[in-house]
Amino acid sequence: MKHGKLILFAFFSFSCFFSLSQADTLKQKIKVVGLPILYYQPETRWAGGVAGFLSFKTDPYQKDSLNWSQIALGGAYTQEKQILTYASFDVWMKKNAYNLNGEIGYYKYFYYFHGIGNDERSLESYNLNFARLRATFEKRVYPATYVGVKYVFDQMNFTRLDTMGIIYTQNLLGMGGGIISGLGMSARYDTRNSTFYPTQGYQIRANSTFYSPVFGSDYTYNVSEIDAIKYFDLKKDRVLATYVYGRFIAGDAPFFHLSMLGGNKKMRGYYQGFYRDKQLLGWQTEYRTPVWWRFGAVAFVGNAVVAPTFSQFALKHVKTTAGLGLRFLLDKERKINLRIDYALSKESSGFYLTIGEAF
Repeated sequence: MKHGKLILFAFFSFSCFFSLSQADTLKQKIKVVGLPILYYQPETRWAGGVAGFLSFKTDPYQKDSLNWSQIALGGAYTQEKQILTYASFDVWMKKNAYNLNGEIGYYKYFYYFHGIGNDERSLESYNLNFARLRATFEKRVYPATYVGVKYVFDQMNFTRLDTMGIIYTQNLLGMGGGIISGLGMSARYDTRNSTFYPTQGYQIRANSTFYSPVFGSDYTYNVSEIDAIKYFDLKKDRVLATYVYGRFIAGDAPFFHLSMLGGNKKMRGYYQGFYRDKQLLGWQTEYRTPVWWRFGAVAFVGNAVVAPTFSQFALKHVKTTAGLGLRFLLDKERKINLRIDYALSKESSGFYLTIGEAF
């Protein structure tokens, strides 16, 4: 994978979704989307599996005012004998007064490592098995304002390291795997008019998580994150969405939990972790428009930068990505899209397929 180029495409032979009605006067609907997936990328070679997406409302008698809850399930198996299984959830309760969101998963996977910081990129790989849990529980304290607690857990078991690579030869912190376990605080201000396809409003989130042996962690450090999204309604389902974010570490985090640039949501076009360090700042903006029938299109651009300290952020290290995307509307009522994006940067490019918008 020269220069860390990520190639990912997906083929879906069919998608089906159907409604289940509860026995109540409002006939509250539960929607299920099923999707077989087939894709290729250098880390996995060919891979296939299934993905499912469930959306619902917890109180049928407040149908119009409630946020949609959603649960996604997925699993895949690859030619490299990798296993990916996950369940993500975002559940709204008690007339939007409480929210529980997070992820549970188990992965037998393969990663590329390109070094730490902004120096010339190296390339090595490692295999690991890991179990993952993310959970945030928040309560509404003022209109559109939520506060709560966050828990993060990963159990990393390395099954292969490159003995000629940086991780092994420099004995990077985290080389032996282990557990990260952290408890923290979270806050959110949310005025979006939809959880699936917002056309107006804000979503501002902040959290700070403490990793310590007190919580069962093998490492001691703190991670603080903040992001802010503004949606501009351009009418007729056309939207301009702008996203600013940061991730900041105090203490000594293992290399696999440093702040990472890239992925299928932030800085699409870079493999996640292509650039990593303690501190990260970034922004991106995306224009979304319907095209014809259930099809839509997007255009997006973004910048991000990593550094070991705040004082070492530098314009010369800022990275840029841009791309185009196709959308297919799976569910008209909830405006749930199938997302296919192609993004490129100076050093890499990639295709991405998933359900739901990047942000």
